[in-house]
Amino acid sequence: MKSSPSAAKHAVLHGGVPLEPLVSTLPEALLRSAQLDGAGEIVYLGGTAIPRVQSYRDLLHDAARILNGIRDFGPRPGDQVVIQVGDEPELLAAFWACQLGGLIPVPVTATPPPNSSLSAAELLAGVCTMLGKPWVIVSGSAEATGVPPARCLGTPGKLRAESPATDFHAAGPDDLAALLLTSGSTGLPKAVMLTHRNILSRAHSTARVRELSLLDRTFNWMPLDHVGGLIMFHARDVLVGCHQVHARMQWVLEDPLRWLDAISEHECNVTWAPNFAFALINDRTDQIAERPWNLRHLRYIMNGGEAIKPRVMRRFLTLLAPFGLPSGAMHPGWGMSETSSGVVDCVFSMTDSSDDDRFVPVGSPHPGVSVRIVGEAGQVLREEEIGRLHVTGLPITSGYYGNDEENRRSFSDDGWFKTGDLAFISDGVLTVTGRVDDAIEINGVTYYGHEIESAVEELPFVEPSYTVACEFGLVPGEASSLAIVFHPRSGVASDRENWQIVEHLAQRFGVTVSQVRPVRKEVVPKTGIGKIKRAQLARQLIASAGRSAPGKRDET
Repeated sequence: MKSSPSAAKHAVLHGGVPLEPLVSTLPEALLRSAQLDGAGEIVYLGGTAIPRVQSYRDLLHDAARILNGIRDFGPRPGDQVVIQVGDEPELLAAFWACQLGGLIPVPVTATPPPNSSLSAAELLAGVCTMLGKPWVIVSGSAEATGVPPARCLGTPGKLRAESPATDFHAAGPDDLAALLLTSGSTGLPKAVMLTHRNILSRAHSTARVRELSLLDRTFNWMPLDHVGGLIMFHARDVLVGCHQVHARMQWVLEDPLRWLDAISEHECNVTWAPNFAFALINDRTDQIAERPWNLRHLRYIMNGGEAIKPRVMRRFLTLLAPFGLPSGAMHPGWGMSETSSGVVDCVFSMTDSSDDDRFVPVGSPHPGVSVRIVGEAGQVLREEEIGRLHVTGLPITSGYYGNDEENRRSFSDDGWFKTGDLAFISDGVLTVTGRVDDAIEINGVTYYGHEIESAVEELPFVEPSYTVACEFGLVPGEASSLAIVFHPRSGVASDRENWQIVEHLAQRFGVTVSQVRPVRKEVVPKTGIGKIKRAQLARQLIASAGRSAPGKRDET
């Protein structure tokens, strides 16, 4: 790297003294915003022809009515309530009803990805088994979900009592506020435990660092059962009291330009998405030219959730500059469910970057958060050395619910959380290079799947966001080979196009690709926010019959 390890500092970054949140619990945050003069509203797009609009006061009133209905069934503070509700306003009303009553909400997606190994009903049943005997709020009947009638509270609509509850539970900052499910590469996900202090310390620090206030207007289109939509955006915005707009993910994916249509129309200045979403915008150059967007107010675009690709970000900023998008609007960052979402970020610089950069710096930790880089034996490395990323601080989970074995594996002896990412620190800035299981060793050189995938997606016949580079071997003890999975724009790749991928990667990286597999979109497994599940796809490749020679068509 840049300097010798002996001359470098220890690879540790501290975000500074934790900030004191405005309030100490989530119910206090909602109560505060409901009474705040000038507070924004919550707008829901994509579910109906006319947007649904709700004030914070309306949300509080609705949640209090549902809480009264819940209490008729006998749940007590500290009980878990699984919420599998697809309608966003109903989901949030049930979530806040639990907060007001001291119940622990466990949001579960009602629409698993098409290639998920579990249906919605199977996922619900699995989560209920994992938790023991939680209460359940669903969109439909208990019979349709398989939930025992005695534990099913019914739908939010049926739970609404005539009058709202007025006596709310007095939670403590270190009480459990929610259980959030990880995406899980296989089978049943883990349940991340987050306290009020975890969630609010992260929200307050981010709001302070990025100077967010009730005058801001945010736009989110990631699912509200996911940490990004629910905690990173919605909970933070409730704390701040700002205007927030939510759209359904599928509504945006059907036409990605709706994302920027809505931002322009609603004059939002804050949004976020994983890297693939920016690639989808870049892929519509001809349509973009016809849009009447005004993006001058869009100052804070969070880019996180998956590997960040410099070429994609630079192209996005260049394409949208004619619409007034500020050159410093993009903020690459890092976080995960276990850190209450993003806890590290920075401003991306067009002048200090290039399309061919291998990695993108993600910045410095927010107040109350520290990160370090360690070797395989757990020793702290020096700046410029790539190693395993650990994190500690107020937003960090204490572990996974009911999973002692995973908790022992996930924390170091001195209490730092092991993220599973590889990274390095240089000049006080963190750069994440990739997941530990995303590293690909070729001829003694370590590459990362995302940088190979980015190169493949430079080819005009490759549709972005469905490319995967992975290594695998079918014979135990045999050297692994490099495989490229991609979706051709035409639907069917020619032998020449397959060979172009082989040649392009040989020229760019000097690597030999042993297999190229054109596939249908639905073959590529993704999480609820569209992140590719590489480990699951690698297992599918191993399980599939035979080997495909380079350039051979394979419609797995």
